[in-house]
Amino acid sequence: MSNNDRRPSEWHPSTIPPDEQRRWERAAAIGFGSVEPDDHWSVDQIEDLGRRAWAVEDAGVIVGTSADLVWHLTLPGGATMPVGAILAVTTRATHRRQGVLRSLMSAQLRAMATEGLAAAVLTASEGTIYGRFGFGVATSQHRLEAPVHGHGLDHVRPGRIELDDASVFRDEIVKFRRRSARHRPGTLERPEEWWDQLVLGDQVSFEGGGPQFVSLHRDDQGEVDGYALWRTEGLWGERTIVIRELHTIDPAVELALFRHCADIDLATSVRWDTAPADSPIPAATTDPRRCHVTGVRDQLWLCPLDVSALLAARTYGAPLDLTLRVDDHASGWSAPTIALRLTARPGEQAEVEVLDETPPSRSQDPQPDLVCDRTTLGMAVLGTTPWSTLVAAGRASVSNPAVARAADAAFASHPPANSQDYF
Repeated sequence: MSNNDRRPSEWHPSTIPPDEQRRWERAAAIGFGSVEPDDHWSVDQIEDLGRRAWAVEDAGVIVGTSADLVWHLTLPGGATMPVGAILAVTTRATHRRQGVLRSLMSAQLRAMATEGLAAAVLTASEGTIYGRFGFGVATSQHRLEAPVHGHGLDHVRPGRIELDDASVFRDEIVKFRRRSARHRPGTLERPEEWWDQLVLGDQVSFEGGGPQFVSLHRDDQGEVDGYALWRTEGLWGERTIVIRELHTIDPAVELALFRHCADIDLATSVRWDTAPADSPIPAATTDPRRCHVTGVRDQLWLCPLDVSALLAARTYGAPLDLTLRVDDHASGWSAPTIALRLTARPGEQAEVEVLDETPPSRSQDPQPDLVCDRTTLGMAVLGTTPWSTLVAAGRASVSNPAVARAADAAFASHPPANSQDYF
């Protein structure tokens, strides 16, 4: 196997059929530093899931991997749209910085764009990898921590909560999450196979799995109105209750479930790594130095593929009438520069008029109201980063400051986007 310097044009990514993916899964595991994969998918499971595996080979050895699925993403306003979810991206250590990743991303994004998908999404192992391919941070997660029995939430009414092994409540939490998904932009649809193989599977991985508990909250009529999926970490007497995900559409239920987890015996602390920006917990505690946000990190990254379709699918929170140019600064795939006009009324989807996909020189065209690249649009489209912030950061430019203020109001999402998905 050669590890000489190669140009991206010399690599030829190809898709791997399901009956050959055992070899691909082992190559992906090696790329992540393991000898064998944490989970094994049968041919039937791969076909049911719709996973498409990509590989770059050198002398018959897979040296680069990636895969994609079509899932549905919730947008501001509650509409969902199919997006390409990219996962298992690896490059073997012998072939780093030789264009393997660029060739894979180019092939995948071109294929998705050809298939009519409006966006691609992924979760990143490192923060410096995907911006150059047109991905921007579309959702962030807040880490909330509190000591057990010292959380300052004693005034919160716990309500009716049931606790058991996660498998006991499997059907109820799957049904509730599906029902509540449209209330939170940034949420991804989970196929049944993903729940059973990964989220609630036997093997522990970053997607979930292993011994886990569910605390299920019910309303006065006995209907599920929220749940927390959690596990314990650490030694006996020093355990941390780690909330993998907490889903509800009722802030009072969110408070009750967090307080419940913070009252579990034989643990010293509780930690929720995937909390949304609008969680009421930090404001509800009577001890904000002990029950507080201890970190913020990126979660879902989004690359706009069909800019006009993506912008037309969501609703807007304020009147909008502007011209936008999205420049092609993505490397490795041929994303066209596009100019368009956006008009929308509050609470409605936008009318999008494509002005040009190969715009003439800037000296001949009037200056658009707003100019950015695809990475920047990925940061703004779900409302996570205000346009005024992106302008201040040098990522976008506006014809006058009023444009940024108007775009801030229109693109803001209520509730804020959040993703508690790992893939």
